[in-house]
Amino acid sequence: MSIRHTVKIVSMVDNADELILSALSKNSRQDIKEIRDFLRDHGYELREEEIKSKITKLEEDHVITGYTVSVDTKKLKRRTIRIALVTFKMSQHLPSRLEGLKKYLVDAPFVLFSGRTRGRYDWICIQSFLTETMADEESDNFGNLFGDIIQTYEVYDFMPMKDPAFHVLTHTHGEYREFVNEWTPPFLGR
Repeated sequence: MSIRHTVKIVSMVDNADELILSALSKNSRQDIKEIRDFLRDHGYELREEEIKSKITKLEEDHVITGYTVSVDTKKLKRRTIRIALVTFKMSQHLPSRLEGLKKYLVDAPFVLFSGRTRGRYDWICIQSFLTETMADEESDNFGNLFGDIIQTYEVYDFMPMKDPAFHVLTHTHGEYREFVNEWTPPFLGR
């Protein structure tokens, strides 16, 4: 188990800040020397004091908002990951009922991500449960609580091939390019 920084992206001062966030999101307990080497590999020559100062500024600006634990989920009992796809009925009560729905999903300890969407569905919610029985109970509960505003409610159980990672929220343009160049076949000319 390691302690990790929780990262909230607001606005970056510069590319070095983005690289520092990227490095910390991979392992927030790494030594400043490792971060310095990571920055150097990306063309930035910063002294350790400058890096510490940048991290402090990111904390003061609430870009880095706290600490959390990263758990190797492969060593835990498998969870049921459920994706709920919802479309709403149009009604005069929808705006006020959506406020209740938002509060419910923000407060729910089993919700990983939830939010309004554009497209075929109005709302997508990704949830994690200890058992499939709990997931089914919640689907029933959700329908009973919000059925008056739901037109369609589809649920799918999801078997992730990759554990969620904070790094995905903070990868840099350079890391993206490096990945694409590695995986793009030569005949595409990239």
